[in-house]
Formats: sequence, structure tokens, C-alpha cells
Amino acid sequence: MNSLPVSPVVRVLRGLTLRCPQCGHGGILLSWFRLRAACLHCGLLLDRGARDFFVGAYLINLIIAEMVFAIGFGVWIMRSWPNIPWDMVQWVAIVAIIAAPLITYPFTRTTWLAVDLIFQPPTDHDRVAG
Repeated sequence: MNSLPVSPVVRVLRGLTLRCPQCGHGGILLSWFRLRAACLHCGLLLDRGARDFFVGAYLINLIIAEMVFAIGFGVWIMRSWPNIPWDMVQWVAIVAIIAAPLITYPFTRTTWLAVDLIFQPPTDHDRVAG
């Protein structure tokens, strides 16, 4: 790609803010669960072509969701000790385990794209012609 090099920190920050890791422009999400085929500004293909490319994003998503739940659960148990409301804990845990991955999904997907671009910088083949 004929553009200036982008630092790894800038790429990751762009990914965390749901912007194109290459050019920094927004609008790369079609919906909360789908990315556009390419960035509308720089033409970067947002799917790197590997069949299992976003497995890393799914893994990061799961790890973050579980960590948020575990930390929140630990804080809740410590603050309510010794009278822990176990019935409420059970329902909050179920909701949290379902909601956390759904909330963090687009962020982990765009951040994983940014990390992949750090280790495999974009080439002319990673860009929409035109």
C-alpha cells in the first residue's frame, strides 16, 4: 500500500476505537456484528483472506469477557461478605456471561485486525482496486 507507515500503538488504538487500523477513518462497521468488506476511505480489505482469521478475535473476546466477569464477581463477593446473595449472583452471572462477549465483540474484532496488520503489514493485495 502506498501510504506512510503506521506505528503499532496507533494501529491498536484505532482498532480499540472501531476505526480502520490503516487510515484511522471510522465507518468500518456495517452493523454491531459485521465489518464492511473494505475501508471506505483507504480501501483496506478488512478480511485478511485466511479462513480462520478471526479465531484470534473470538479468543480475545472470550478472555476479556471472562476476566471482566471474574473481577466483578470477586469484587462483589468481597463487598457483600459474609451475607452473599447467591440467588442474585447466579442471575447476574448468567446475564454477564451472555452480555459481555456481545458488547465487546466489535472492539476485539477491529483490535485483532490491527494486531494482525502489525505482524503482517498490508500489501497491494490487501486493498480494493480502484
